[in-house]
Amino acid sequence: MDYNSLFPLVSAMWTSVALLAGGYARTRNRSAWTWFLLTLFFGPIAAFLLVVWEPVPQKRSAPTPTET
Repeated sequence: MDYNSLFPLVSAMWTSVALLAGGYARTRNRSAWTWFLLTLFFGPIAAFLLVVWEPVPQKRSAPTPTET
């Protein structure tokens, strides 16, 4: 088996997982760019941590004067 022919396929899959992790990070109130880069460098380990860790709670904005 020629392993050099697998490199483009593995690279495409690795990059796809990083893109999906970046998109999923946004749904968990985390930085998409940070998690894209983490997954790009650390692969499935970073993606696993993103799924397992609790989402960041959304910050509540101060009420406007009309809401009081």
